[in-house]
Amino acid sequence: MIKAVSFDLDDTLWPLMPTILNAEKVTNTWVKENYPGVTSLLNRKDVFAIRDKLVKNNPNLVNQLSELRKLSFIELGLLAGYSEQESRSLSKSSFEIFFNARNDIELYEGVEETLSSLKSKYKLGVITNGNADLKKIGIDHYFDFVFSSSDLNASKPDPIMFQAAVDATSCSAEEICHVGDHQIYDVKASKDFGMHPIWFNEVGGEWNLDDEYPLEIKSWSEMESSINSF
Repeated sequence: MIKAVSFDLDDTLWPLMPTILNAEKVTNTWVKENYPGVTSLLNRKDVFAIRDKLVKNNPNLVNQLSELRKLSFIELGLLAGYSEQESRSLSKSSFEIFFNARNDIELYEGVEETLSSLKSKYKLGVITNGNADLKKIGIDHYFDFVFSSSDLNASKPDPIMFQAAVDATSCSAEEICHVGDHQIYDVKASKDFGMHPIWFNEVGGEWNLDDEYPLEIKSWSEMESSINSF
């Protein structure tokens, strides 16, 4: 019997790519206007090179997306010839702009109605590798627990992420349903941990794993009945 439901966020509660592309566009426009010396370094090659160097020096940053972005922009500023103080100011302001835009999302149809209904029946939570802020988005009140990679210094498919849900709910893995779009990070990882997975396949992708085909849904209108079916 299912007693709790955990959700992935990006591409499960909302589509990620339009949000990220807009956040990057808004941020880069601001940076070019206020720190023009950085403009030539905003290409993906330079940014990724800086991020790779930072992660090599501190592997934990792979789980700390916000911190990694802030440090990357400090490095960009320094590389462009700005002072450390200027580079830190660049980092702080550009991150605030990015983060506000990153959390300006459009929920899939039916998300809030479904979460409201599910909350009366189950403990609800979030297990995410991303850095979305549910309070900024305005849906934090639906959830009893939220665990991100930065919270646990780990990322799905690491079992640590799913163990956190077990600990938070005092439920066994078999009493938890996990919903997510990623075939490995969400579906396979939660199933291997002992949970009941639901594959949210809004984009209509093909199942690429050798594992047994999971319970699949393509819209939030199917969510509650699918959870109730376990």
